Amino acid sequence: MKKYFALIITAIIVLTCFTACKPKVKGGGIVSDAASNHYAAVTKENGGIVRDEAGNLVVLVTDANGRNVKDDNGEYETKAVALEHALVIGDRIECPRFSLVIPNGWSDKMSFADLIITRDGTKDVVKISATEEKTPIELTEEKVKALNNIKSLYPGSVSGASEVSIRDDIKGEFSYVYVADTGARDEDLNVLSSYVGFIIFRNGATVYSCMITSDRDMTDQIDEIVDILGTMEFIGE
Repeated sequence: MKKYFALIITAIIVLTCFTACKPKVKGGGIVSDAASNHYAAVTKENGGIVRDEAGNLVVLVTDANGRNVKDDNGEYETKAVALEHALVIGDRIECPRFSLVIPNGWSDKMSFADLIITRDGTKDVVKISATEEKTPIELTEEKVKALNNIKSLYPGSVSGASEVSIRDDIKGEFSYVYVADTGARDEDLNVLSSYVGFIIFRNGATVYSCMITSDRDMTDQIDEIVDILGTMEFIGE
């Protein structure tokens, strides 16, 4: 019995220590990425992060105890840090080149190098990546080649391609393949389908690839995906 109570007391002490040691900053909040890196970020009223003109993350300078440091004028000291991975802050996902408000009915899915969201209760997944190393034509050709490989493996698949309007000034190339029957079955012997689609578009010097995957035909939902892409806020472009 004594050992039992000792364990309870120890647990309470540990919990209290963690609570007491949690960093408290003013003028911002502690945000973390998928790699458990922590930032004392300056935040906006709408929940977004503050960036400088170069798109760097503006963070609060803190001391060894996690408390704000003030400059000679008595203002909270800040510094700029390069944002290298996605940060999820409430319903916003902040990436190095862009940010996105997570749509209703969707959730973040461990965004890090890329932004990844999934529709709740489904296998619908949208992954957005950015590059300056390839042109839209090069990236489109690369994705179409991958889709053609799928088509060659499944002769009964359905495919298509079309132009879509992300915004009035941004057009994208959409292509997809849908395999109604992959030949695989789940534990209840239900037919397993597969859908893979890409939307490639450019904004400024950056080329974006939006990959759409699901276990159902998503062709009729592409307008919704395009609308989601239309809410992206681009950084420094």
